[in-house]
Amino acid sequence: MGKKSKQKVQARPQATAYDVAVSVVPAAYLCGIRLFARPCVHADGSAAACAFTGRVLLGLGIAALLLAFMRLTGADKATKRSFDLFLVIVGVLMMALPGTALALCDDPAMACRAIMLPFSRVMGVVLCLCAIACELVADHEEPTGRKRRR
Repeated sequence: MGKKSKQKVQARPQATAYDVAVSVVPAAYLCGIRLFARPCVHADGSAAACAFTGRVLLGLGIAALLLAFMRLTGADKATKRSFDLFLVIVGVLMMALPGTALALCDDPAMACRAIMLPFSRVMGVVLCLCAIACELVADHEEPTGRKRRR
């Protein structure tokens, strides 16, 4: 009879503080967009010019949260690196779209210009920095599996 060989299962790498930060930032962004950095509401209940912008920013936040979750469940470094790149792209879109490609109200005292625009830009920068930090740290990670002695 032949020898039975056991297949070695690789240990899953532990989540670092950077992984947690990349997951918390999109969640905080979604909470902020839904709670205090929401689009303007007119007194008569009609939709403001920034209503579509608010929906797009909400969609970007959901996309960032899904990418962060998929990054946590990713097994290898190449998968995590690709999700880091996608998170940087989403962060840049969070910064660049409102006020330039997507319309906001004309009055600078309106909530969309006073709260939603700076909040979106700051959170986009934070998301980009966290994703870039994860990318830089990924090169220095040590495998967590035990080494075989010979």
